[in-house]
Amino acid sequence: MRPEPERWFGQLASAVLVIVILWWFFRMHRTPMQLMERRACQRAYEEARTAAESLAIDARPPIPSGRQDSLTVTCGALRKGGRR
Repeated sequence: MRPEPERWFGQLASAVLVIVILWWFFRMHRTPMQLMERRACQRAYEEARTAAESLAIDARPPIPSGRQDSLTVTCGALRKGGRR
């Protein structure tokens, strides 16, 4: 017995829909954090008065978290990437 084509198509469409919803959820979950990081760096650069202060901002993470891992993005990296 073969499954009916309508049932098979419905199951496939449901699986694709679930994958798309999960992808959207995880993508949108990161967006507010990226926006906060950009705004924090932008404010810090606006408050900098000297080139030395700007260099110090380049080296710091957008939102200090206390973590010192190598994966932490810095304001300088965001600035070079055009996402200041």
